[in-house]
Amino acid sequence: MDKKQFKDFCKKEFELRGFEKQKNAFYLPGRDLLCGIDLQKSNYGDVYYVNYYYFIGKFENITNYPTHYESDIQGRIAVMSRKQTFQGKQFMTAQVEYEEYTEEELRPYFDRAFEEEILPPVNHGKSFILDNLGKIYSLTLHKEEVMQKLQS
Repeated sequence: MDKKQFKDFCKKEFELRGFEKQKNAFYLPGRDLLCGIDLQKSNYGDVYYVNYYYFIGKFENITNYPTHYESDIQGRIAVMSRKQTFQGKQFMTAQVEYEEYTEEELRPYFDRAFEEEILPPVNHGKSFILDNLGKIYSLTLHKEEVMQKLQS
């Protein structure tokens, strides 16, 4: 698929799950957090990263959406590599070389990511993230501050 088809596919997948577009990202509020998702173009070829992130806190009647730079937890949707191999084998990667896939080939990776990683915190709250730290999610920046938010 070409770049436009890939972006259209992503937009459909995000909106199908309740995300709404605000500027360059899509957002979905949860009980005690806000989930954002966006596409990041690689500087090294026809590759995109599908980033998702969480902002811990109460988000009701949002008018000024935060940017991914303000997020507390971050992750990326991973797909099975096509051209790239390690020791002769394909591997899971966040680099989506969109020209190498069809919608039907990408959809299972998106479905799994939404069902197992992205939507559970939206549906069950920040406690899901806390219960799955080190398994699904990891703390990167401002670890102490984010832990306090998760535990409060």
